[in-house]
Amino acid sequence: MTPLSGETALATSGSARVIQLSDTHLMAEPGGRLVGIDTDQSLAAVCRLIAQQEHVDALLLTGDLAGDESEKAYERLCSLIEPLGIPSFWLPGNHDSIWPARHPLAHYFRRDIRLSHWDIVMLNTQQPGEVAGLLAESELTALRVAVAKAIKTDRPLLVATHHPLMPVGCAWLDEQSVRNATEALAVLAPLGNRATVVSGHVHQDSVQAHRGVQCLTAPSTCVQFAPQSAHFQVDDVAPGCRLLVLHEDGQWAADVLRVVDEAFTVDLASRGYA
Repeated sequence: MTPLSGETALATSGSARVIQLSDTHLMAEPGGRLVGIDTDQSLAAVCRLIAQQEHVDALLLTGDLAGDESEKAYERLCSLIEPLGIPSFWLPGNHDSIWPARHPLAHYFRRDIRLSHWDIVMLNTQQPGEVAGLLAESELTALRVAVAKAIKTDRPLLVATHHPLMPVGCAWLDEQSVRNATEALAVLAPLGNRATVVSGHVHQDSVQAHRGVQCLTAPSTCVQFAPQSAHFQVDDVAPGCRLLVLHEDGQWAADVLRVVDEAFTVDLASRGYA
């Protein structure tokens, strides 16, 4: 399991603006495709969309960064993300490599991000050799520590994961959610609406709630999955990302940003990928 460690503090003026990118699925070589979409091209289009935004304080990349675990994919990810000049923090997904703590890109895998008025904790749900997610005891411990700190300091908490903690209404994807999500949600429950969870993996925008805790998922920067599908089914919705505006009083607003100036053709007949 790729280790997460360390804390980064970011000074934010007023409301913090954070963008979540997820499921970029870059391949070993440029021009690699996932269900018909060139994932380099689609991520580049999303990055141009981000560059047009008023101001962004941080980027959260919530897993499945590579589609084939290749080092070249992560190098190109850096080449696409770094020109934005925005601090970025990464999580691994089930399609990603498992990296040692001393990997050259390990500095992107931080545990905690402290904004001026919010705290963010990054949790690894990656299970070696498995598609579904699981929070290892180390991740649950990190969550407990973050929640206890949020209660003590009265600061709102944003939790980022790859696999979602709640069902999204797609039977085939809900089978892949975090196996011990109930335990994680119980840890978060005392915070109620002072806790928000953002996840990837499901390649679609969704919002659920558990005892006041809002759980959001983000679209992919490449192919989208069809909502309410019983089996693997892609959608023809454009690539995108999620913008979060985190207000000083603990309230927040969210919006989905999608590419509108470039068309991408997806193979709607596809029945899955490895």
